[in-house]
Order: sequence, then structure tokens, then C-alpha cells
Amino acid sequence: MKERILSFLNQNIALIVVSGVRKGVQTEFSKVTIKPFLSKEEVKYQLEYTKGKQVVHKNIDKDSLAENIEELFEIFTQCVIYGEENDYHLNCFNGKIKSKTMAPSKQCKITTHNKKKEYALNEGDEIDFLIYLGVMTKDRKIVKSKYNKFRQINKYLELLKSSIDSLPTDRPLKIVDFGCGKAYLTFALYYYIVKILGREAFITGLDLKEDVIDYCNKVAKDLNYTNLEFQKGDIKNYSRTQDVDMVIMLHACDNATDEGVVQSIKFNAKIIIAVPCCQHEFFPQIKNDSLNPMLNHGIIKERLSALVTDSLRAQILTAVGFDVSVMEFIETEHTPKNIAIRAVKKSGFNKKAFDEYKAFRDNFNLKPYIERRFIEENIL
Repeated sequence: MKERILSFLNQNIALIVVSGVRKGVQTEFSKVTIKPFLSKEEVKYQLEYTKGKQVVHKNIDKDSLAENIEELFEIFTQCVIYGEENDYHLNCFNGKIKSKTMAPSKQCKITTHNKKKEYALNEGDEIDFLIYLGVMTKDRKIVKSKYNKFRQINKYLELLKSSIDSLPTDRPLKIVDFGCGKAYLTFALYYYIVKILGREAFITGLDLKEDVIDYCNKVAKDLNYTNLEFQKGDIKNYSRTQDVDMVIMLHACDNATDEGVVQSIKFNAKIIIAVPCCQHEFFPQIKNDSLNPMLNHGIIKERLSALVTDSLRAQILTAVGFDVSVMEFIETEHTPKNIAIRAVKKSGFNKKAFDEYKAFRDNFNLKPYIERRFIEENIL
């Protein structure tokens, strides 16, 4: 079992939570939380045993981590490993581990010093679109003032990588980017799929600003990025005759995200990825007397409204048959708009999920725009 556990630890670790006491096992601890920390430039781990309101700590080195988790499996049945590359949800019964792989959902604050981080795009490589857009110099160095943009691009590609890997490989991919703006990420997506993965793709970027669209089309032509085009138009009125594999929306404001979701479903998109931006719909609507200590303060009400908005979006997508993950897009020090919603089409209508959506919606006395549009387009 130790070797099996080690296979899930071959990455930088943000957090590990072991829980689910086995039936018939007597233990005073309800769960164990494992966190990395630096000690004399070496990564070690602190085990925190929870006992009611008390905790007991134990420090171990990296080589002992798998062995300690194996011992904990004698007491507990579940283990969630939050890693830099993947999250793993493990269940152990009868000495066998069943695992589920998820997209990474936590930032690793501590990384090893003997392992260089490998991005999808790396400094030192000659990346034509980064040079053209001024993110990288001609001698392949990242411009200091553009380093945050470089990291954002790589985080974006990291988010998309597993999604792209799940799409068909026997034909060109069809992707739409709603609200592409200056299209740093659209060009990055094209470069990654075509230049790195060696796949063929038809990618369309959509934006309202004509000068931006003209510029992006010029960049695509100058770089000889065939099958990458940019069109002027808004999300709601955008139409196409072909189905789409994936729709992406980065920082589409307010209900533009909802319109993008509606259009994605109309296009039979298998994957929807959205990083919502400003969200004002629920601020004047939200009402729940028991939450007045929160709702009486504007800044807290605003943040709660945004979280409720994305929670309802995720839940209604689950109700219409998508497998939905909500995760951090990039650290809040770079942008406060950092929640990403990834939805992968898996099944048909889910009544239980829809009932939960309605109960949650009614708890806040809300009339969501996305639900109204789903009804108008016969999605619900």
C-alpha cells in the first residue's frame, strides 16, 4: 500500500486531510490534518490530530509521509491530498485504495528547492506570441513588468490542460472564447494546442471592441496562426451552426457570464470554463433575516452576493447534467476575481441537484437571470 500512496505524493503538497473513522475502531481523534513547512530549507510535515477542541501535533520528514498515511488508514477510511498538479480523493477499504483525480483547488505555499517548476510555457523557450505581445524579450526572457501576466497565462493553461486531454483526438477541436479582450489567453490556448500538443483546432475569439478585434486578427495573421479568428459581437446574439467542444469566458462581467453559459449549452459544448468578473445581480435582491449581521454591511453583502451567484451557477449547471468544479484561478494578490468554474457535460437532468438549487435560491429570495434564460431557451 505504501507504494500506492507514494504515487499520489509525487508533487508539491498544499494540504492533506485524513478522516472518516472506521467502524469498530476506537480512537480519540476525529481527523488528522497534514501541512508542509520549511525547516532549514527542507520540507517537512506537521500532523495535527484533532481531539474535540484540542489538537496534538507531530512533525515528520518527507520520507516518512507515506508510511504515516498508511498507518492512519488503519484508523481512517478517507484521505484527500491537495497538490500542486492534482487533488486526489482516496478511500481505503479491505487494504485497497480507490482514488478519484480532481483539478488542483489549493495553492501550494511551500515548494521544494530541488525541483524547478515546469510550466506549460517556460522562460527560455522561444514563444512567438509572447515575444510579439511584449511579454517575452527576443532573447527569451520574461519582461519583469509582465511576469504576473506570464504566470496568469500558465495558470490558465494548467486549468485547461486536463479538459483538453479529455476531448476527442480524431478531429480538430472547436473552441470559442467569449469576451476575449486583447486575447493573451486566446493566443496562449492556440499555441498550446497547436504548437505544443500538435493538434488541430478552430478557435474563435469574440469581443465588443472593433479596434481590439482588428488588432487580434492582425496578430493572428502576422504569426501565421491559421484557424484562429476574432469576431466583433456580443455573447447573447452570437450564433453559429456547428457544435462546440469547449467554451471559455475569462472575466465576463455580470450577466455576460450567464449568457455565455446559455450559449455554450445551445452549442452543445462538452466543457465550459468561466472566471466570472463583477457580479451585481443579487446585491439588491438578496434577503435573509437570519443573515442580517452580514447583509447590514455593504462590503460583506457584496462579497456574499458574489459567492451566492457562483454557487447558484455551479448548482444549476449540475442540475442540467454537468460535472462541476469550482477552484481558485490565481492568487488573490494578483486579482480578486479568482474563482473559476469548470463544467464538463456528463449526463442528463438531475432532479435532486435542481431541488437543491431551488432551495438554496429561495433561501436568499432570489430570481436568478440564468434560470430565466435557461427556461427561455428550453434548457430547463
